[in-house]
Amino acid sequence: MSVPEHRPVMPEAVIEHLRPRPGETYVDGTVGGGAHSELILDHSGPDSRLIGLDRDPAQLAFAAERLARFGERVALVRARYEDVLHALSSVDIDSGIDGMLIDCGPSLDQLAGRTTGRGRGFSWRADGEALLMTYDPDQPRTARSVLAEADERELLEIFGRTLRGGEVRAAVRAIISEREQAPIETTDRLTELLRRALAFKGAAVEKRIAAGYLALRIEVNDELGGLERGIDAAVTALRPGGRLVIITFHGLEHRLARTRLRELEGGPTGPARLIGAPEREAKLQVMTPKPLFPIEEEISSNPAARSARLHAAIRV
Repeated sequence: MSVPEHRPVMPEAVIEHLRPRPGETYVDGTVGGGAHSELILDHSGPDSRLIGLDRDPAQLAFAAERLARFGERVALVRARYEDVLHALSSVDIDSGIDGMLIDCGPSLDQLAGRTTGRGRGFSWRADGEALLMTYDPDQPRTARSVLAEADERELLEIFGRTLRGGEVRAAVRAIISEREQAPIETTDRLTELLRRALAFKGAAVEKRIAAGYLALRIEVNDELGGLERGIDAAVTALRPGGRLVIITFHGLEHRLARTRLRELEGGPTGPARLIGAPEREAKLQVMTPKPLFPIEEEISSNPAARSARLHAAIRV
């Protein structure tokens, strides 16, 4: 198997905030092609251990080949990162971990179709791909099943996450009208439908179509619910002093990660002016009051990193 080129996003910041050290145990919650895992293992010394999680068996195969030189220091598990506690139990780790990385969203390999030989319909630029949008190729819920089965209220909620104002209702009306004629099952059909429904031209309509695809991908993979559950599970898995690093790629992820980390810092459950409000237990100390951005040099060499934001916290 030929392992695709896989660049780790914000590598220096990941190492700075994760601080891998010899003899410690780390989890890469979205191992992908293994680039971040390789970075962590190279910086942590010969006695460290890494557990890599991914829902996509093809991604795990790429990671296994890339990380083969580390031998038994690596264990790869097919799992979602929010299921980290079960994954750790499956490899006989029950004493806690020292660090965890969550790198949100699909890999470039998945977007390009390199994990299956054909894409899964993640991108509006794809021509005639099946509308799956699944990180786990075996999961039954797909983009085409959502488009076929969701009622109007559900569709308004789904597309309301990323589309604006009147765009939402226009897109939903077009979907309902189109599916009455025939199921919406391919990327070219969905792209043309959104192009007609969203009254823009040129680059503007391309951005709005991409936003519609993002809404479907988020829904199919339960990305926002998974991220919140994943943060909570990581906090449970981490030892005191353990570090959590999260890389997010769009506004909904940015806000969710920042808000949940702040909540886990503890403090009053209500406004500060509300005397006597119950206090939340402090579980984390946030190291990045504002998310970190990739440096310009990285953006120049890896444009896919442009939208990345890094959040970091320490278990207390």
